[in-house]
Amino acid sequence: MTQEKLIVLNDDEKAKFLKSTKDLFFAVKQIHEWVESDSLTEEMAGILPSLIEGHFCDISKQLNYESALTKEKEERHLQIRNANQRIRELEKQLGEAKPLDGLPEQLKHLASTVSNWWNKHGFHHVSDEEFTEYGHYKARFCFMLDHISMFSETPVTDKISKKDRLKQLAAEGYEIVYNKYGRSPELLDNDNNRSRVIKLIQSRFPSAVVFKTRNHFDRSEGYFTIRDMEVYIYDLKDIVREA
Repeated sequence: MTQEKLIVLNDDEKAKFLKSTKDLFFAVKQIHEWVESDSLTEEMAGILPSLIEGHFCDISKQLNYESALTKEKEERHLQIRNANQRIRELEKQLGEAKPLDGLPEQLKHLASTVSNWWNKHGFHHVSDEEFTEYGHYKARFCFMLDHISMFSETPVTDKISKKDRLKQLAAEGYEIVYNKYGRSPELLDNDNNRSRVIKLIQSRFPSAVVFKTRNHFDRSEGYFTIRDMEVYIYDLKDIVREA
């Protein structure tokens, strides 16, 4: 009787194979238990079969068994890679072919739109504005509650408007602190103010993300105040849309 050829794996191959079978067993066992107890969610119903498929394909490849499923998966991955490569090529062609006429004016308009909106809310001054190579807007949103332009032609009116806006901010729930002389209003650095500012920014620019907040410690008063926030706006269409 002819002895069948055995499949002998080396230590690394065996360890990888046993891990794949263990992971496959766990995924099958988990979905079995959840279905049996009527506790399988729609999310996991989409995740677990994919895991099972992946583990099965890994095991098949290690045994040199090319099932239709394995072949289909590899072909699908190849198609995705080719499609991604084609997309990158098209993006490069578009980037090289797009005319630059009027681009500086467009960028200036976008930056001014953000800055004017921030001024309108009484915080004043957006600095370090830049547009990244990926088409995102980045800037520091500063907090200058006491700001009145030295070039203003209506300084008295501006001063009244500033006081009214500070009262309005307080009424909206912002916590504003003053020095011992009742001057130099600043935004207290706490969870309430941070949350309100972030919600305000994202209500106008939905794709915005606040990455960093800088604060200042007032030793004489014993509290931190917010200096500025580093903000990214990932979708420039957020800027040009109507507020």
